[in-house]
Amino acid sequence: MSSLQWVLLALVCGMIELATVGLWFLWLALAALLTALGVQIGWLTSIGSQLLVFAIFTLAFIVFTRPIALRFLETKDTPSNVNALIGQHGVVTKSINPYHVGQAKVNGEIWTATAEEDIEVDVRIRVVGIQGVKLMVEKAPVE
Repeated sequence: MSSLQWVLLALVCGMIELATVGLWFLWLALAALLTALGVQIGWLTSIGSQLLVFAIFTLAFIVFTRPIALRFLETKDTPSNVNALIGQHGVVTKSINPYHVGQAKVNGEIWTATAEEDIEVDVRIRVVGIQGVKLMVEKAPVE
């Protein structure tokens, strides 16, 4: 392949990366550009050597640089809405048992709550999940 073909492959991979932003095609694009450079200089004359160099560069980029790049691009998502309640503590306002829903006050709001155990009024609870509009709770560990 000619260096122009490798550059075109790099451009196609770059466009795919821009569309997906998965940090996979970026490394293919960079490997194709380096292979194009090797072809242009005259170091890579056979298609076999070009494909081997392309594969080695791609593998090296994915193994060694992708994890580093992902760490820099990692977002610190914070749960919002009801998912932010998971892990919060509250107090039972209407007794809860495995077969009947009760109520719990969490962050100043009254919620319908379910549990896999009997929990009496005024017992401190911890939210362990959300099921529809009901909180799934358990007795909070004693601190």
